[in-house]
Amino acid sequence: MLLSLSTDITAQQKNKNKFRFNKLSRDVKKEAKKLEKDGYKAFVGQPPVNQQLDKSFRMQAEADESGFPKWIVSSGSSVANTQAAGEMQAIELAKSRLVGLVETNFRAVIENTVANNQINAEEAVSVTKSVEVSANRVAKKLGMIMPVVKIYRRIDQNFEVQVNIAYNYDMARKQMLDELKLEFEKESDDVRKKYESFLNPDIHPEIIQNYYEEKE
Repeated sequence: MLLSLSTDITAQQKNKNKFRFNKLSRDVKKEAKKLEKDGYKAFVGQPPVNQQLDKSFRMQAEADESGFPKWIVSSGSSVANTQAAGEMQAIELAKSRLVGLVETNFRAVIENTVANNQINAEEAVSVTKSVEVSANRVAKKLGMIMPVVKIYRRIDQNFEVQVNIAYNYDMARKQMLDELKLEFEKESDDVRKKYESFLNPDIHPEIIQNYYEEKE
């Protein structure tokens, strides 16, 4: 009996050490309470809502050795008749938004290049189309997506699911550049040489605006 009690206490201590949570800021607590008041709950097996939000915010603020953002963080939500279907649809939407953030950066480079008279408006349209095609391909080829927030609530007989996913920004940017390279190979030699400047990772800004909630 004593041995059994000792074993239970040891197991509880191990679990306590395994699930150590960060100290939460006032903003995180406020946001979590708002979601919980709206009826949202954590998925079974996931950390509490407030801890999930804390991880998401921390990842958005995490920087690499050069001081640039390390992660792209985007969100997605969906309503479905099952929790699993809602989760799958929400993740697909978040992936689309995630790639959209990278695409926005590339569009900014195009606009800057036009402003500097390095390419004309017609050429800019061509490059923009290549970026769109590349973004669609990247969205389908994204590797390990890390869900950092997975919460749900019941709406009548349906489930509304919100997810927040993270992806390494350097990996996403490299995938976009690789796809652009393939697109540019379809062009003539003269055009391809002119567009090759877009394949230089140094001209693509490493500043990216992450977001949690859908922007209006």
